[in-house]
This record gives sequence, structure tokens and C-alpha cells, in this order.
Amino acid sequence: MPQFTDTARSFCICNEGYTIERCIHGMDAEYNDIIEWKWKDLPSVFGATEKQARSFQVRTKDELESLLADKEFNGWGGLQFVELYMPKKDAPRALVLTAEASAKNNAKMED
Repeated sequence: MPQFTDTARSFCICNEGYTIERCIHGMDAEYNDIIEWKWKDLPSVFGATEKQARSFQVRTKDELESLLADKEFNGWGGLQFVELYMPKKDAPRALVLTAEASAKNNAKMED
């Protein structure tokens, strides 16, 4: 059983699947889809009590900014688990460029 005595923050990015794989192998490839689940419940799955861990769901940039600026959030000791929702196709430009290069390289190897 994990010990929940330290201060920690964990962010789970929920974007319906594997974005980098989508960029490389196709945005609509079904094997990259992940069914939505209640990820914020993970601390309790591993035995954490409400005194040891707290969970949050964040669906907008404003909600994230508000949470990160919250004094109680920043001052609380224990595990804080944040389920962070992002658009399915949201990826940083560097990732998109790297994935495109990888996809081109993979195509050359298949020929």
C-alpha cells in the first residue's frame, strides 16, 4: 500500500487517446482511442483517504489557472490528483513536426 504522507501533485491528461501516435499513424486510427474513465478516482483505488489525497477535474484553461492560483491547493499537504482534459488533437508544434518527420521516415521504410 502506498504511503500518502508527502506533498505531491499528479496530472493525468485526458485527451481521448494517444496524441503522438495519432500524429504519426493517423488522427482517426481507432487503436489510439482510450475510453473515458474516472481517472480522478485513482487515489482512492490505491487506498488513499480524503485526508491523504484530493482529486480535481479541470476542463478549461480558466479552471486550470484558477486551481493553480488557489491558496488552499498550493498549501495543502498530501497527494493532489488533477484530471486535466484537453482536445483530442491538441499537440505542441514541436510534437507535430517531430511526428510528421517520423511518419515520413516510416513511409520510406515501408517502400
